[in-house]
Amino acid sequence: MSENCRSAGGSPAILTLENIKKSYFVEGHRIDVLRGVNLEMKEGERLSLTGKSGSGKSTLLNIMATLERPDSGKMLLKGEDPATFSDAKLSAFRNREIGIVFQFHHLLPEFTALENAAIPLMLTHSKKGSFERAENMLERVGLAHRLNHKPAELSGGEQQRVAIARALITSPSLLLMDEPTGNLDNDTGKMIIALILSVAEERNLTTLFVTHNRDFAAEMGRVIEINEGVVLGL
Repeated sequence: MSENCRSAGGSPAILTLENIKKSYFVEGHRIDVLRGVNLEMKEGERLSLTGKSGSGKSTLLNIMATLERPDSGKMLLKGEDPATFSDAKLSAFRNREIGIVFQFHHLLPEFTALENAAIPLMLTHSKKGSFERAENMLERVGLAHRLNHKPAELSGGEQQRVAIARALITSPSLLLMDEPTGNLDNDTGKMIIALILSVAEERNLTTLFVTHNRDFAAEMGRVIEINEGVVLGL
């Protein structure tokens, strides 16, 4: 693995990708999206992933999130290989260890902010305990006054803060964000980035941020680019 794709500082990696490859077939034609991605991240590291549209950023993030499986190569998170898990074990592992924030927040419209934030925790905890932690998490992201509002009653920035609270509710080891500010105005986007950085610092959270915005990327620390299916350090 090249030095510019290794985690900084020599600490043991919490996340390791080794020669990850992924292809799709479109109308009978094979498209090689990832051609051998190598990457390491250490605990508490913040990393931005940039690249042109169609370069494979979202595919790579989905593999890291265990939402897709690579065609070949290996991913290890905290020394475990999710590819060896049963579907049930994989789902529990993902819910416990990985928080995901998308550009489109995917909140459930019929549920309140409190209920949306509590959902991941309710799979393993009581409703009362889940709601208590969700309330604390929503307070942390500045939404203590919006607990009982449904998504349609919230602004775009508020909805994204609910999504961040939901992603963090299980205290994951890894936070993955796919263009979380892409649907927001610039000022709101800056507020969301500041919030993410603050929470990541508090929790020593390993964080990967996919973005087209180079200014936002620079805020995250280490920046890498995906180009022609491989990852390059910048």
